[in-house]
Amino acid sequence: MFSIWTLNSLHRKILLFTIAAVLVMSCLLVWIGSHQQAHSFTDVIEERYIDTAIMINQSGYVENEHAPNVMPGVPLMIVGLTGIFGNVERALLGYQLLQCIFHAFSVYLVFVLSRYMFNTRVAFLASIIYALFWPAYGAVGLILPDVTMQMLMLLLACAVIGALELKQAGWYAAAGALTAILACYNLQALLYPVLFIPFWIKYRSPIKIVAGGTLLIVIGYLLILSPWWLNIPLFNRMAHLQGPWNLASLWLDSRYIEGNPLVHLFRSIFEGRTSKYAAALGNAEARRVMQSALDAIRLVMLFAGVAGVIWSVWSYRLKRQLPVLLTLLYFIAAEWFVPSLDGTGFPYAVFLLLYTAFMADKAIIYTHKKRLLRN
Repeated sequence: MFSIWTLNSLHRKILLFTIAAVLVMSCLLVWIGSHQQAHSFTDVIEERYIDTAIMINQSGYVENEHAPNVMPGVPLMIVGLTGIFGNVERALLGYQLLQCIFHAFSVYLVFVLSRYMFNTRVAFLASIIYALFWPAYGAVGLILPDVTMQMLMLLLACAVIGALELKQAGWYAAAGALTAILACYNLQALLYPVLFIPFWIKYRSPIKIVAGGTLLIVIGYLLILSPWWLNIPLFNRMAHLQGPWNLASLWLDSRYIEGNPLVHLFRSIFEGRTSKYAAALGNAEARRVMQSALDAIRLVMLFAGVAGVIWSVWSYRLKRQLPVLLTLLYFIAAEWFVPSLDGTGFPYAVFLLLYTAFMADKAIIYTHKKRLLRN
């Protein structure tokens, strides 16, 4: 189901070329950005992630009540990369390059999910649309969780499909583990396994599968979150930070973001705060043009995606759409109830791009039929 070897040789080469092109372009943009303004971080949130990572990495760490209020996923990655590369500056470049790999890998995940939901033709369209989705290229060069979150959400949807279709224990454990990992970047993921209830009902899963699946999901949770419950010094330093182990304070902080959760939800999903993606450009006019272009591309694709959701739910096989559709609806609802402290709607947008490809496919078919009728 997830193998590209089921494709013919030409299709496989096209997909691999698209993945390679996205990887090369992402790395090139990171390289250009590092030469234009090396480590002049324009976003306050980026600085908070970096400061938190430096603070955690200090051997003589003392808890600071004024510590940055960020989720621990990105700081932990920077700490790990610092241990590998030796200093923070190299670790930040390593983080950007790692995001380039995640971005390219997302092309494959987009293809797999689209093929499962619709067909191979739509899957190729989705891959190409994602490869041309410029806000994603802006995100890879930033010290933010967006690209990593997106890949984890796509992997989580794949794990759900694997668990439901293949009924293998490993996929359920993977779903639990991915949920816990994703919660280190975005707290909304914590209750995601609740979605298995409608999945099990729709798939008419037997009690044995439900009980075993629940146990494996819990085991996946425990494996990822156990370092905070064990007496490991590195994680003890993070006990005061926001995360799955510190729910109450995050809820209180997030409820007051932008005053109105509905305003925050709309801006997160549809505006996407593309100013942060264009901020790396030093020239003010170039920055303005880039931001306008990113906003236009994003809005066209996302509103086409909304139309695709409505059309596909109305006229297409719903069962195969459920893992992606309910994942999208879950995170939108979660963003409404508990807005992200530092995230954007960029990771959620990738699911709407799958439906944008569905609409593009329908438009191509309609245009082709109309041309045949004329002839």
